[in-house]
Amino acid sequence: MHPSPVVPEQDTWLVTHSAGLLRPGEVVRGALCVRLDPLAPDTPPERYRRPKPEAADGARFAGWGKLLLPVAAVMYVVSAPARLLERGAHHTWRGIRRLFRGPVWDGGWDSAAGWFVITTRAGADDVPGHRNEQLALVFTDQRLLLLSRPGQPEREAAQLLGEVPAGRFARRRTPPPARHPRRADIAFPDGSWLALEPDDRRQGPLLRELLPPA
Repeated sequence: MHPSPVVPEQDTWLVTHSAGLLRPGEVVRGALCVRLDPLAPDTPPERYRRPKPEAADGARFAGWGKLLLPVAAVMYVVSAPARLLERGAHHTWRGIRRLFRGPVWDGGWDSAAGWFVITTRAGADDVPGHRNEQLALVFTDQRLLLLSRPGQPEREAAQLLGEVPAGRFARRRTPPPARHPRRADIAFPDGSWLALEPDDRRQGPLLRELLPPA
């Protein structure tokens, strides 16, 4: 008899949502909602982004959009200084925080950790953009499943974003700084790694426990 999966009370919906994604005989060990570290890369370079369905929808209505091009152009020019100021402040603040927080990932975009960031940032197919930071992880005896997080789990199904085979991920050998008790670092065989954190800071130990030791 298999033990019951370890899942925080607020994340029990993950057991139901992942049931249809399991292979015959595959068993869920645990699941919880996480997010990328606040200092993880914001948006992957364009060449690494996968196409999303809304791009096709936008092309379908391109004819109507042309009527608004003059207005859009004026608004773009007027708002340019504000966008530059906001972007500069954002990067300055991230730079200051990085001095105290330290590195939160390593390996680059072509690494396994890079794939993890790209997959997370893309999010579900029906959500525009590549700035998603929320993710649901389901740990089984065979794989790590990366799922989207629907706004209403009781009505919307979570989408499988990607998966990592067992043995291809682990807890990073070097533990996170003690000042970040909710953080857990996932590591990959190519030497890359990435910092994650659960929604609930009390679930930090659970996330670390579900990541197998290196």
